[in-house]
Amino acid sequence: MAPRFFEGPEKKVELSVVDGHPSLRALGAPFWRGVVAAARAEVLSTIANEHVDAHLLSESSLFVYDGLVTMITCGRTTLVDAVDAMLERIDPAAIAALVYERKSEHLPQEQPSSFSDDAARLRARLPGRSVRFGVGHEHAVRVFHTTREHRPAPTDRTLEILMHGIDPARADRFRGPPPAGGLAHRLGLERALAGHVVDEHFFAPAGYSFNALRGEAYTTLHVTPERLGSYAGFETNAPDLREHLPELVGEVVAAFAPDSFDVVGFEPGPAPVEVELAGYVLREHVRETISGYHVSFLRFSRDARDPVRASEIAR
Repeated sequence: MAPRFFEGPEKKVELSVVDGHPSLRALGAPFWRGVVAAARAEVLSTIANEHVDAHLLSESSLFVYDGLVTMITCGRTTLVDAVDAMLERIDPAAIAALVYERKSEHLPQEQPSSFSDDAARLRARLPGRSVRFGVGHEHAVRVFHTTREHRPAPTDRTLEILMHGIDPARADRFRGPPPAGGLAHRLGLERALAGHVVDEHFFAPAGYSFNALRGEAYTTLHVTPERLGSYAGFETNAPDLREHLPELVGEVVAAFAPDSFDVVGFEPGPAPVEVELAGYVLREHVRETISGYHVSFLRFSRDARDPVRASEIAR
């Protein structure tokens, strides 16, 4: 029997509306379930507070604020169809900024569309341009973003940690039945999850996701532990992440010990994201301005001289 394969690398869209626009949360749960269905996914559970509704999906997550939506999907989802569904109720003229990302897939030929296809559809609705972070034939992130003038709020920042080749022993935690009491707080992510309310889900026969909320901030994790194409994606918009960013990245990477990982940081100001991590080599560091955000892309791979994983990499 061929090994089971699931495409873990994510697609993501973040859409913000102009000041004074009616609340996006007020569009209601049935509308957002329809948006999720358009992407070929479903809502599994929801947690909320006074700031945000956090929906855990069959393929990743959806976060809805009054003026902002962030949706992340994986597998063979059609996220661009979800954007079209949003635009049925959100006037394109009222969009302050839209950023659409696709991480390079392991098997792009199995996807319903390519990034170029998606970007062309979005460009037909909104003024924008496309950029690529990373080497085309390796792990890369491709981005379509609107070119309207946009100034992010001083606390509007996001950190993505995109990890390939999870250590097999760590990946085994995400197979089989869930442990009693859950797993989120056993992953060694104390800094990432301090003070958060967590909603988590185990997938059969393998896979794991959680959404976590702390005030206005979300943190989310999605794990594809299969031996073929193992992957984990972590993201947070916690406004205080800049103060402890190297420690946070180190904590998350240590939980998975991947062969390689990318760090993508969206910042409201020009200070670059800087990270150094023992056992890894920085292969690429690119900076770009996208919809008013200062974006840093850092690509790391395991140092072959590291005795902890050198023998595994050689096999």
